[in-house]
Amino acid sequence: MARLPDKSSKFLLISTFIICLSILLIDYRLGAFKPVQNFYNSSSIFFQVFSKELILSPIYRSLSSIRSAKRAMEENQSLKQELNKQLIENYIISNKEVLNRNIFFDLVNLENIKTNLLPAKVVRFDVNQYLCCDKHRMFLLPELTGNIDSFKVVINREGIVGQTIKISASLFEVILLSDISHKIPIQNEDGFYCEASGLGMPKKIFCDVDLTLGERDFELNQRFFSSGLGGIFPKGIEIGSIYKIQDLSSKEVRLIIETNADPLSSNYFGILQ
Repeated sequence: MARLPDKSSKFLLISTFIICLSILLIDYRLGAFKPVQNFYNSSSIFFQVFSKELILSPIYRSLSSIRSAKRAMEENQSLKQELNKQLIENYIISNKEVLNRNIFFDLVNLENIKTNLLPAKVVRFDVNQYLCCDKHRMFLLPELTGNIDSFKVVINREGIVGQTIKISASLFEVILLSDISHKIPIQNEDGFYCEASGLGMPKKIFCDVDLTLGERDFELNQRFFSSGLGGIFPKGIEIGSIYKIQDLSSKEVRLIIETNADPLSSNYFGILQ
């Protein structure tokens, strides 16, 4: 059976009830606890505003800024690619008259730029190796699938950068003009021909000239063009100009030529088909 409360317990309950009722009457009559209530309300409002304005809002703005920045970067990258593609096509158009004189290009289809220029972007290029070492290679991913072949001329908006040498999983491996194992036949405006080799330095190729074969006049900034010999590079495309003339001996000089095209100027290239 439940035990009934004794007299002391009844007295305690009645006393508690009277005290609580008195507190309510005092608060009702005099507003004695109004400051406490106001403090509680103001504190509650303060913490709500503080958490919203100083914590939640900055976090939301940061996340929004990150998303906006990411979208802006993606749009910027897309615009850069489109710009580089247009600049490459403009380079082809400006050299169309030269290209039309070469037997290595389809004269019928050359009028349609898109059928002869295969756009591609860089997927792997070891810049540190390019800057420090003599092996200069890059891998390009073409935008279009089709008959992909080796020994194709690779250009950017500044000119010829190299040629394709290998194909693996639809990727072009490109050997740059400056690669120590690459060679390209070139000529100057005076009819001097030589086979330029990569110097293993960025944008540098060279020709060693035997002075006993004839008197030659060379000077800095003298321009060199592709000779068309070898069957890969079209004739008459400007490759670069003399950067330095080194005396190897009394009978031999080395012409160091700086190429016009810089492979670091963009990550978008074109392959002449």
